[in-house]
Amino acid sequence: MARLVSSLQVFKRWRVVGAVWALLLGLEPVAGQALLSDSVRPDRAWHRGAAPLVRTSRLSQPQRVDSVRALLAAHPRPDTIRLVLLTQLAAEITVMDVRAAGSTRRAASALARRVGNLDFLDEVLLDLADYHIALAEYDSAQPLLREAQRIFTRQHDLGGQMRCLGRRARIADQQGDLAQALDHCLQAMAMSSTGDQRRFHISLKIHAASLYTRLGEYATANTYLREALAVSRHYEYPDRINLIMGELGELARRQGQWARARYYYNLSIAVSRQIVVTDQATVRTVRFHLADVTERLGRRTEALAEGMAALHDAAAAHDVLLLPQLQALLGRTWLHLHRPDSALAYAERARQTSQQMHSLEGLRAAYEVLAQAQAQRHDWAAAYQSQLRFDAYDDSLTGTDVSRRTAALRFNHEVAQHRVDLKLLAQGRELDHLRHQRLVVGLLLVAVLSALGGTALLWRYRQRQRQREIALRNRIAADLHDDVGTLLSQIAMQSGLLQEGLADAAGQRLQLGEITEASRAAVRQLNDVVWSLDTQNDHLPDLLDRMRDYASEVLGVAGIEATFDFPTGLPDQRLSALLRRNLYLIYKKALHNVLQHAPSATLVVVSLRCVAGSLPQLVLEVRDNGQDGTAPNSEHGQRTGQGLRSMATRAEAMGGAATAGPVPGGGFRVQVAVPLASPRRSFGLKIGS
Repeated sequence: MARLVSSLQVFKRWRVVGAVWALLLGLEPVAGQALLSDSVRPDRAWHRGAAPLVRTSRLSQPQRVDSVRALLAAHPRPDTIRLVLLTQLAAEITVMDVRAAGSTRRAASALARRVGNLDFLDEVLLDLADYHIALAEYDSAQPLLREAQRIFTRQHDLGGQMRCLGRRARIADQQGDLAQALDHCLQAMAMSSTGDQRRFHISLKIHAASLYTRLGEYATANTYLREALAVSRHYEYPDRINLIMGELGELARRQGQWARARYYYNLSIAVSRQIVVTDQATVRTVRFHLADVTERLGRRTEALAEGMAALHDAAAAHDVLLLPQLQALLGRTWLHLHRPDSALAYAERARQTSQQMHSLEGLRAAYEVLAQAQAQRHDWAAAYQSQLRFDAYDDSLTGTDVSRRTAALRFNHEVAQHRVDLKLLAQGRELDHLRHQRLVVGLLLVAVLSALGGTALLWRYRQRQRQREIALRNRIAADLHDDVGTLLSQIAMQSGLLQEGLADAAGQRLQLGEITEASRAAVRQLNDVVWSLDTQNDHLPDLLDRMRDYASEVLGVAGIEATFDFPTGLPDQRLSALLRRNLYLIYKKALHNVLQHAPSATLVVVSLRCVAGSLPQLVLEVRDNGQDGTAPNSEHGQRTGQGLRSMATRAEAMGGAATAGPVPGGGFRVQVAVPLASPRRSFGLKIGS
């Protein structure tokens, strides 16, 4: 009851302030109250898709600021009404200039502590934390959020706790920790999604969708946004619809759908003009993205106008997070308009701003434009230095981005698995509760059958595991005997001859060289055996890395250049042990054929591609530039016999085929095509045709 009375008192104070606004500003009562609200309710036609009919103040933004200052001067007493006016003044100043609102925010915080009303203190602390977050002053924001969180928890205010977690998610997001940001969002969303917390839940869902967009989980992001849009239209939240349209634009932009992205960004800006938006930083970000997609659509003059307007607003508001991005965008636009001098000017400004903010992304974008603009001016030395710095920042950001995305995706997978487990657990409990009496006998029967089936499956699993172990041991023994054993025998024989001392000094050096080469070959063979057994190397990129390493080892010594033609779009496909091992052995044999039968070759080209179809195939091709294989006595004419037959046998074992032959105009080619999903086999042997 005491809590209810306190809430009613706070509500009455806010109504009093609204009335004071109406009287002093000469507005209608509704308009006076609108100045103190987050947004104004639109006409009910909004959820049907029509433009909202929003009542807005007739005052400009500077006039609104002056009006609040006049009210403050007229009410010097340090009470809750003055505190509300200070908070509103800070909000009005923030619309024009984020940094300029700092002193007013701090004054409101000091007055809230002096008044001692926790209902105001927690909100003021949250506003002050927002101020520091907007300026990227995260160390200053964190203590404020912790204090506000304690007050909200003590008052059992779920909405406040959700907003604190939302701010923590924003900090983690801006620092690049997508996994932590997603964790905070999901925690807050799990607290509540109805009643007074519905608006906060929608904001968190929009933020989570933004994170999923940057993680490449476009389907999940689209689902979140569509759900949030449906709720926002039903409950008439135009300020949330504004955010959703912006995120739908970002989702389209990330997928390269520039026209669709521009459509949604324009919708977001149109909604922003219809309502009172306190979060002008979001509006400025949408305008930046609109200019970006306009430039990518080739409408550079229009993009230049949009970017200049957005830059002017961002500079006036001291939006330090957005300034370097806008400056780099304008530099890129001027560059495409063949104005390298203007491009250099904006790129240099972007570089300086990014250095002040320690923004690696801004520095990367700035140096990219600098390198291209300097190249257009034929300042090759400066362009080269800028390109080197761009490459350095790009490599650093790429590695960091991959690590962050991996951590976030791993966390997302764990969350999804946890949800599935909880859902299954809840369903199981409900089923046990409703059908316990009737299903006791059935459950016992299922338990007996499950035990029998489990025993049979366990026995079968152990048999298969034993056969796998035997096959693995045999394969290891064969590999060691055929490859490493032969090399070790050669080393032992050469060592024995060296001990007998029958050869002169030159012969001994030759024998030592042969022992060294045989030892290196043995080490390579052992590495191949270990690599083929390591399950961490079961993915296609691991195979590509191994192929590069092996080519460098064997071809580099022979003075043969190796180039690789691997498309960037190759899937991160998991390969079976049989496919990975046989494909690698075929590749090794093809390189050895080049060394043995094409001494005049100077270049080897290795390509790997995926061919779509009902059964996708992986096609490996090894081609050299040796002598013309059409000559009767050419070196390619000798490439027949056991080597090519072994490659064909291994390809057939994988359900594929291998072909080899000379290339018109000179050279020799070995091509292997194998299915990515091989037919069902048992331990590497065919069990059916």
